[in-house]
Amino acid sequence: PELAALPAAAPVEAPPAAAPPAAAVPVAPPPAAAPTPERTESSGFTVSLGLGEPSGVPASSPPGTPVAAPPAPKTPRPIPPPAPTVEREGPGRVVAPPAARLEDRLEELFLRLGEILDAGDPAAACATALRLASELIPSESGAVLVRTRAGDAMRFRAALGPAATSVLDTTIPLDRGVAGFCFQLGLALTVADVHGDNRHYVRVDKATGYHTRAILAVPVRADDGGVYGVLELLNPPRAFTDEDLELASRVGATLGAYFQGMYR
Repeated sequence: PELAALPAAAPVEAPPAAAPPAAAVPVAPPPAAAPTPERTESSGFTVSLGLGEPSGVPASSPPGTPVAAPPAPKTPRPIPPPAPTVEREGPGRVVAPPAARLEDRLEELFLRLGEILDAGDPAAACATALRLASELIPSESGAVLVRTRAGDAMRFRAALGPAATSVLDTTIPLDRGVAGFCFQLGLALTVADVHGDNRHYVRVDKATGYHTRAILAVPVRADDGGVYGVLELLNPPRAFTDEDLELASRVGATLGAYFQGMYR
């Protein structure tokens, strides 16, 4: 008998391939703690530095991202001390305030006025007073004139400068010149340009060949009001000032005290 045809076997399907394992997800390290602010000392002041900078790469950056180097810490700039208060005299020249300068000059003067009172004779006292005045007040020449016993003239008892030897021990009338004006009125004064002042006694310049330009004159006067003569300074390197007049007046008063004590 004929065998019945068997039905064809159904194809067997291969089992599905296993899925590849999932790639591991990198875990970013926790962010570093911010550094503590630092402090540094500079020129006596405390300066606070800024907080540390971040690393430059966020925590979620994928692997392989180049890491930037952290920026260099900022160096604090020193804080300078406040500049002293000064005054300028001429281009680029810095000087102490005038009040301090006068105070220093007065202090030096007070320490040396005793040299006048300790002089052994009137000529030495006049020379000491003139030297002291010229050291504190810059000038080219100077002189001390004292009233004569006759009372009608003043005699050069001390002198310094180019014409010192020419005028020493000579006399001028009591009522002539800037010196005569200072003596008669007992006033301290300065004359910036003697050629524009008719009080200038030109005969002394003609006799000595000296060229007077400016004069400072103060009376040699005691505290009782008596005037014994005049102290003069001539031709300063810069104009005479009120401070110069103040200093010279104190020298003249000390020399006046010397004469007052001598004639008592």
